Amino acid sequence: MSQSTANKSNTSQIKSVVVTQEITPMYPRLACQVNFYQGQMIFSQNGRFLAFEFNEQSRERLQKLFSMMDGSHSLSELQQKVFPHNPEVINGIIQSLDKQGFIDDLAHLKINSSTEAILDLEDLANKLLDQNPFCQASNLLTSNLSTNILYGFAIEHYYLLSHYYYFYSPILNFQGSTKVQALIKELYYQEQGQDEFLLSALNTIGISREQLIESMPLTETMAMCNGLMYWANFDSLFLLSILGVLTQKKLKTFESYLHFCKQAELDSSFIQSIQKLLTTKLNHESESLTRRIFQEITHVDESTKQRLARQTHLFGEIYHNFYQAIWNHYTRTNNLLRHIAII
Repeated sequence: MSQSTANKSNTSQIKSVVVTQEITPMYPRLACQVNFYQGQMIFSQNGRFLAFEFNEQSRERLQKLFSMMDGSHSLSELQQKVFPHNPEVINGIIQSLDKQGFIDDLAHLKINSSTEAILDLEDLANKLLDQNPFCQASNLLTSNLSTNILYGFAIEHYYLLSHYYYFYSPILNFQGSTKVQALIKELYYQEQGQDEFLLSALNTIGISREQLIESMPLTETMAMCNGLMYWANFDSLFLLSILGVLTQKKLKTFESYLHFCKQAELDSSFIQSIQKLLTTKLNHESESLTRRIFQEITHVDESTKQRLARQTHLFGEIYHNFYQAIWNHYTRTNNLLRHIAII
């Protein structure tokens, strides 16, 4: 792949690949993630990366270009709206990405409505996320859970929820739709601050924020955090597809968890903090918000839907391992915290 420096005009200060006499997708859809970092556009897809240098003055128009590359805009429309005076810049970028398999031409793909896609993905996620020990125990409300498991549940969820900012920060400035951006921010504000209620509960049993900072979460908890942060940065569409279901499962699990806390007759202050979390922060609106986000997406092609389904299966394994690890670890130990100094 050869790169050439565009001319000095304000519309072409990009180092791009200009390929002549090649077929360019007529309705290009970006089939990868794109990030702008230190003067480079970095495209990523399933562990493969491609980078172009760009002039900072062109960032806004490039962001506009990539936000419009959803398959609903023709090549000529992209040229006219983004680089009307230098259309070969767009041709070069699209042809280079197409060579690497980072572009789809939607003329050749089966299209699904975004609403149909999100409902199918939610059905799959609901089936997969029910397969964990706490969901199974919640179906038998006569089950008795040990105090250690109940406290361990709060500790590992604190570690998880205290990282929520990192799951949302890459998508809070969503490019291409101010309406989608507003919906994402609304979703984030609903999730914000949940960890403080768990910290308040843990304070009642003598566990402070400083002690939690000096302790290590379970490996499976970190895997959950790392997975969500990865998807936030490199596959935001997938993250958005599961956030609603994930929040609803969290609501259902915490409702059962509150029942078990009362059954075990834990300290009333501990229970009150969990109750406040349920009444103040956990609600049923998140699922409808993610559906509204997908309604703003014009369509989801079949290959993207299949990719999201594969990712959902992977997330289901991570989710199951997270709860299984809580169950296994806190059943077998009397030490609630894993101090870094000891580990």
